Amino acid sequence: MTKAYWVGKFLVDLSRNQISHNQDVQTLPPKALQVLTYLAQNSGRVVSHDELLNQVWANTVVTPNTLQRSIAQLRKAFGETSHASALIKTHAKQGYSLEVEVRWSAEVDTGTVEPAADSQGQLPEVLPVLPPEHTVNAIPQPEITPPKSKTAKPKHNKLWWYSALAALLVLAVGVLPFVQHEADFQLEDLRYLTATDDKEYGARYSPDGQYILFHRYYEKVCTNHIWAKNADTLQEVQLTAKRGTYSGYNLSADGKNLLFVQEQDCIAPVNQPSCFKLMSLDFQAALREPQQAKELLDCQHSAIRNPIWMDEQHIALMQREDRNWRLVRYSLADQSSSTLYEAKDGITLGLAWSADRQLFAVTSLKSSGGQRLDLLFADGTVKSSHNIVFPPGAPRYPKLLPEFMPGSKGLLLTYRGQLSTLSEQGQIQELNIGLDANIGSPAFHPDGNRLLVVSGRYDSDAARLSIPDEVHIDDPTQDLEAQVFERSINLEDKAKFRPNGQGIAFVSKRTGSEQVWLLGNNNAALISSFTKGTMVSNLLWSKDGQSLLVQADMSLYLLSVDKQQRQLDFPHPVVGLYDWDEDAQQVIARVLLNDTSRLVSIDISSMEFQQLNNKRVFWAAQNPGGTLVFMDHLRQFWQRGSIEDKRINALNDQGSSKGFVLTNEQLYGINKNNQLWSYHLQSGAFKVLGNISPDIEFLTDIQGNEILATLLVGERQEILELTLAD
Repeated sequence: MTKAYWVGKFLVDLSRNQISHNQDVQTLPPKALQVLTYLAQNSGRVVSHDELLNQVWANTVVTPNTLQRSIAQLRKAFGETSHASALIKTHAKQGYSLEVEVRWSAEVDTGTVEPAADSQGQLPEVLPVLPPEHTVNAIPQPEITPPKSKTAKPKHNKLWWYSALAALLVLAVGVLPFVQHEADFQLEDLRYLTATDDKEYGARYSPDGQYILFHRYYEKVCTNHIWAKNADTLQEVQLTAKRGTYSGYNLSADGKNLLFVQEQDCIAPVNQPSCFKLMSLDFQAALREPQQAKELLDCQHSAIRNPIWMDEQHIALMQREDRNWRLVRYSLADQSSSTLYEAKDGITLGLAWSADRQLFAVTSLKSSGGQRLDLLFADGTVKSSHNIVFPPGAPRYPKLLPEFMPGSKGLLLTYRGQLSTLSEQGQIQELNIGLDANIGSPAFHPDGNRLLVVSGRYDSDAARLSIPDEVHIDDPTQDLEAQVFERSINLEDKAKFRPNGQGIAFVSKRTGSEQVWLLGNNNAALISSFTKGTMVSNLLWSKDGQSLLVQADMSLYLLSVDKQQRQLDFPHPVVGLYDWDEDAQQVIARVLLNDTSRLVSIDISSMEFQQLNNKRVFWAAQNPGGTLVFMDHLRQFWQRGSIEDKRINALNDQGSSKGFVLTNEQLYGINKNNQLWSYHLQSGAFKVLGNISPDIEFLTDIQGNEILATLLVGERQEILELTLAD
């Protein structure tokens, strides 16, 4: 079978799932390359959607969105910026065709491909064969600094020397634990355990280390199965019989019972609070065939997560009834529960359990700023409590999920995409194991010499949607196509029109960390300098287009187009930024107060704030005239009033996680049927404008008849096993 061929000047290498051009090599999902190969075999012919789906996804139930995502991935790999020059041409309501010469190459034993000559006898550019991306030897090694030349030593008295020696001893004692941790973490080997078009999360070993358990998500990220993989043979077994919305799992010490949480169907309309159930299944039976789970606890009025077997009769889990999460111990014998721990001045983030030490580790976000680590005995008694100390200048608000290290008093976590240790006194020490990929969710093997991590990449582009003219809205089923205007092989997001049509600001991770960029005259320039690992959550323009208010690392920053950056001294973590009136010095934001987040109005000249309501707000926007509209956690729309907030009943069932934009009393949003709609706040006129791609992740801004949006191109998550040197 042919394993490589040429599409124009692009080399398609099926053996490595790569498309190459000059020095640019891109790895694509196998299904996307199967789509390309079938189009190449039928070059110049219009291939219908059904034909492609039947050829590539035979005997598999998928939606047209799956095919659209593969086409988008291929177009991005080809660097297509306009439909006029597209290699893959779209034929409305018909299918796709490949409009370029295809040259086939024969497979040879050496793994290299000799391309066929074109009609002039010229060979296209040939790229060297690259080693597989996960080759261990390809991990960069640390540079060795040569010794400095000797210089004359200044003379000092004996007292100075004694003081210096004492200071060095104190420093050595303080640094020694971290030096030892880093010495203990030398990477010896790694292997990829999953490599599919799906997404794998939350991998953990069974207590005996024989199996690796994980969640596998499918086309919609909220539906999944729980799987097990034999750690030696790598044979996979699906454990759950029915696909659902599952999270968090824990296997009993004897390997018999698997705990996990089942939430109500994430695809169903959100018209009431989610229902959570604690489920259990027979793990040994599930290894033979998928099992129906048994319900242990039905939580209709509270959310639960992180179930943990403490012993045969007791389960620890996190539960939230109204505001904050609390740690609860549940008894199977009499179906009773008791509270072990609850953070009083913040929000609980992470939970870990050590059966050997009979200890819990809890991380929480404090409303006064910063994070805290609490160690608890099995009965909930606090053993120690310390503020978490981050490296100087590093982000302070990432979600820290600790894991106890076997045979050690320390904890392990991922911070800024890499492994770090967390001491029981709250000190974070970043480790350098020479791994380039961003990783998360570490979980140790029982022998302590291996651990699982999840590695992946989120790829999104900034795109435009044109609002159709009213005279063309007779057919609400018309398709509205998004036009990408800024792309890379990483994240592009939160695009905002610069006032007066002078460009677009957006967030990009193209340099390896999230930064703010300014697009003007078809060129993008970097204008921010945030520390690596900072998450840029939103940005808003000033009226004159000379500065931006940016929400980054749960803090507020003023950023000018000439790259001046200043952090505002607001005392509470900011978890949402929605409107900025720089004339009135007022900001509409969601901030953490005590143990919950609230919608507030902030006076950024005095840093005083006023709470606007008690509702759980998901997104908000405000008109220049002062009309404030927000959407709650049930995706219901509300308009703020002088006495009480008014629910917009005409928009029931029209909300979604994709947000909305507001301009001149006109709302635009996306419903769960992936339809773009508009609603006028004064007249109450509601219209469905057309269908959009399900890959539109979020609406970010509007100007005139153009809406900016974030378009998902690809999201890959896979499980790696790291083996540490002795």
